Amino acid sequence: MVKTKDSTLIVKLICLLLSFGLWLYISNVENPVRTYEIKNIPVELINEDYLTGSKFAIVNKEQYTVDLKLEGPSSEVIKVKKEDFKVVADMSAYALKSGENTIPVQIVSYPENISVKNSGFLGVKVDLEELVKKDFAIKSKVKVNYKENIYEKQEFISPEKVTVTGGKSSVDKINEAVLMGEAKNVDKNTKNTYDIKFLDSNGNEVTDVEPDNKTAQLSILVTNGKSVPINLKTTGTMKSEVTLDGYELSKNYVNIVSANSDILNNIQAIDTEPVDISSLQSDSEVDAKLKVPDGISLLDGDSTIKVKFKVKKQEKSVDSITKNIDCKIQYKNLSETLNLESSTATATVTLTGTQQVLDNVTASNINAVIDLSKVTQEGSFEYTPDVTIVNTDNVSVANVGTVKVVVKKKT
Repeated sequence: MVKTKDSTLIVKLICLLLSFGLWLYISNVENPVRTYEIKNIPVELINEDYLTGSKFAIVNKEQYTVDLKLEGPSSEVIKVKKEDFKVVADMSAYALKSGENTIPVQIVSYPENISVKNSGFLGVKVDLEELVKKDFAIKSKVKVNYKENIYEKQEFISPEKVTVTGGKSSVDKINEAVLMGEAKNVDKNTKNTYDIKFLDSNGNEVTDVEPDNKTAQLSILVTNGKSVPINLKTTGTMKSEVTLDGYELSKNYVNIVSANSDILNNIQAIDTEPVDISSLQSDSEVDAKLKVPDGISLLDGDSTIKVKFKVKKQEKSVDSITKNIDCKIQYKNLSETLNLESSTATATVTLTGTQQVLDNVTASNINAVIDLSKVTQEGSFEYTPDVTIVNTDNVSVANVGTVKVVVKKKT
């Protein structure tokens, strides 16, 4: 009799079905006892507070597990899950030491009709070390973004420090305690709570420690401010054999702040105290102090700038002439309680320079200003305007005419 491929396949299928049927019969009718190993059952550490009293801390705490050998009816064993077991290790029941400790485990609960058949000792290995405490000052690493013309006045952190408890090796890793986070578009005084993070010297977070506070408040006080140009003031006349060929400031603008918005709005520039240029013979760098008005503060606190003067020697002597120009006077800083009753509109300024230079100088090159900030009562006053020459070189002021001002109290 010749066997075909189809008949061989049929025989195999019949054998498979018979085997499956036999397995179903044995499993469900006979239900024999079988053994089974379930791995990585979680172990819960209980009474960890006992470690604190014993001055110990767990090193590199992890999820501890054990493997259990089970025995029971086949129908019950196949249904077993890890969640059906509660296994604990009591940290208060045994004498502990620094280093590796093997803590026996107890099987508190497990499925009915199942027996645990582990032979020998069953426990978990827990590393312990000395428990220490250390205080750290809290620093802010919060990224703060301010709205335009809003500047930080001061920051406060509350509490100022945090006490950390943990294993010595973990606490020793901590380089700083910081607040991490972000504050956007800050335009008023704010107070926000941030998590305290503990960082090592490489900026990595240290987590296996216990702080007495997990958060702290960062208070940010702000003030109004703006950026204004620096106006260089000079005094004296350079020697006839040299001329000023220009200058450079170490910075052209300065950030100013004030709690009084009216004062802040009235400031359009910050003058320097007059720098004497009469002794300049060559390119020089000098310090110039900024004249900061009352009620105004500099944001960076530096009230001195560097001025680099470029000095050019005259190649030949050129006869100087004088030229009188009438220029408009600016009156400023008069008290709000007073009115400018009458004043001279222009002043005559006498300039000295070469014919070629003076031919190009007009009233637009002259700023004449009278500061009335010291006038506190009504009356008639005589002033000599403060004159500066702009946008032209090699011109000096020989004389400035006086003007009369009449001030009355507001009614």
